[in-house]
Amino acid sequence: MKEQMRHLYKIMLVITAIMLSACGGSGDKTVFSISADVSQANFSNEFLQESTETIAIQVSFEGDGIIVGFAPDTDPVSWLEYRSENVTENSATIYIDVINAQFLFADTYTTKIRIATSNDDASKFASHDIDVSFLVWNLAVDRPKVKFNGTFGDVSVPAQTIAITSETNEWTASVDVDWLSLDVTSGTGDGAIVVTPDISSFVASGLQQANIILTEATSGDSKSIPVDLALDNVYLLADRSAISLTSTTTISALESTVAIGHNGELAVSWNVSTEANWLTLTAIDDTHLQIMADPAIAPMNENSSAEIIVSASQDTEVVSEVIKVNFYNTDLVVENKVLTPLEINSNEMVVSPLKPVFYVGVNNQLVTYHQYTGEVVSTLDVSPESTVLEQFIIHPQGDYVLAKAVETITETDATTGEETTTEVTHRYRINLDENSFTEILDFDISYEPTDLVRLFGRYFVVTQTLEFADENLIRQFWDAPNAYFTSEVDIASQANTLFALDNSTASFKRYTPQVNDFGDDQITTTLTHEYHPELLDEGKVINDFIVTSDEANIFAISETSEWLSFNGETFTDNGLLESSENVVTLFLEKNSASQPNYLRIDPTISFDFYLDIYNDQQAVSSTVLTQGKQPSSIKLSGDNQRLLINVDSSDEPEIDSQVELVT
Repeated sequence: MKEQMRHLYKIMLVITAIMLSACGGSGDKTVFSISADVSQANFSNEFLQESTETIAIQVSFEGDGIIVGFAPDTDPVSWLEYRSENVTENSATIYIDVINAQFLFADTYTTKIRIATSNDDASKFASHDIDVSFLVWNLAVDRPKVKFNGTFGDVSVPAQTIAITSETNEWTASVDVDWLSLDVTSGTGDGAIVVTPDISSFVASGLQQANIILTEATSGDSKSIPVDLALDNVYLLADRSAISLTSTTTISALESTVAIGHNGELAVSWNVSTEANWLTLTAIDDTHLQIMADPAIAPMNENSSAEIIVSASQDTEVVSEVIKVNFYNTDLVVENKVLTPLEINSNEMVVSPLKPVFYVGVNNQLVTYHQYTGEVVSTLDVSPESTVLEQFIIHPQGDYVLAKAVETITETDATTGEETTTEVTHRYRINLDENSFTEILDFDISYEPTDLVRLFGRYFVVTQTLEFADENLIRQFWDAPNAYFTSEVDIASQANTLFALDNSTASFKRYTPQVNDFGDDQITTTLTHEYHPELLDEGKVINDFIVTSDEANIFAISETSEWLSFNGETFTDNGLLESSENVVTLFLEKNSASQPNYLRIDPTISFDFYLDIYNDQQAVSSTVLTQGKQPSSIKLSGDNQRLLINVDSSDEPEIDSQVELVT
């Protein structure tokens, strides 16, 4: 900025002269005089802001014309210019304009403008001086807007402190609403103000707006800092919004229990309803709902779908929860199966959390398989024929899958024959119920999406650097200064907290999100804890992890630290769940009961792969043997009754990959 100032002061301002022919000759005895309606002109402007301020000066004179310029005892300045308009034989309007104000430091600047009238030989002369001052004041605030976020029914919203940076300016502060208060209302120079909202009078959720007005005392100039108070809707929340139930000749997964809670501090009682006569709903206590299907009533050999509405008993302003239920009722004899698709794109396989199906990518297609019959349910061409459909992310209710494909386009120059290639990334939203898709064209995320999560009843796409985007991949929040790459995130659905694995430090990071239907920020997150397992040696890694819905436990794949407990404040590294040093752990999945399922092998005993399922006491509740082939990935079915194992069998003739369905 100093260099800009030196450059500006080199500008030479030419004095403007507007001369009018006098009526009389050299013998004219007229006495020259000049006057103006002001002798002082005071300007003010905020630091770093462009000024558009102008002062009009009305001038009357007796003489042969007027001359306007800087007074002889004053150097020209770069922040002022002047012009004359409406000039007559005895009057004129002089305009003084502030320019280049945005380049000046905060200070008070002065100069003097002289308006004169004279004849040709200057034997007659009269002048009027105008003292000009320009105050550049600085009342900078550390944020462009003060944002308060809470939930309707909360007792209070935490106060915030804004910092004022000033030179020596004297200032006052005020607000324009009665629900906002300031602990400091005046000061000189730098200062801090605690801003406190009072939400006790609000009777509904929504956005309230106000202004903090800072006034510079000398000039009387003021600026407003907008204030938003966003009180979120109250949502009833189930820790799972999709329930998959199954009845076969050998499988009976007829019931499920979900935790019911809500956001905010408002006390909410709830009731439930459904139109499905084959469902029985029982409130176990104030916080849990048991859901049970009756195979004697539900249609046989069909998928029966239903919705459970969890609504507030009295307050209609509370947003109801909708739990989707699918009941697969069949007399089918379920057996372990091995499917041999021609080719699956890498490990692109996802399982519906609701229906008894799973989805794989085959070249540019999404292929749907039934997890019990093994039959192909549907096939959908999605991306261009020459591309590979990949990066599958399924919605927590199983409504759609996000996917992408990279298309290589080759163009040939008509003149030179030279070929150039470009890569175009296509992103898709595939509607699973309708077996259709749309391409997402206007996404603005910078990194690759990894998860689709549900926080306080709303859904967000999370990328590998913890960008939070809406379902159209438009970024809503990103803590860019503290960004890092993560290979895994998981949600504690009852606690509504998010855990991420920082690959660079092999540390778990816990975030508390804040979600709001109103205001500028639909979601923000706050890092509350960072923990590197105590037993994990330097240089060792964590390959995968899950967190239980109540965030009390973290289970991981690691050579030393498989089970971590968390009491809300501190973490404890409990070491390994499996005591045998010969066991190799390959994969980890979380079932709908928030329990860990480890796929392991003990080569000293056999080369059979097996799944250890742990209960809430961290003990093995059951073990499932697989078909013995090396898996490249595993998935659990939505009803927890099937283990889907993707096996790379490219070394076998005519088989590129296969999927094992193990009960």
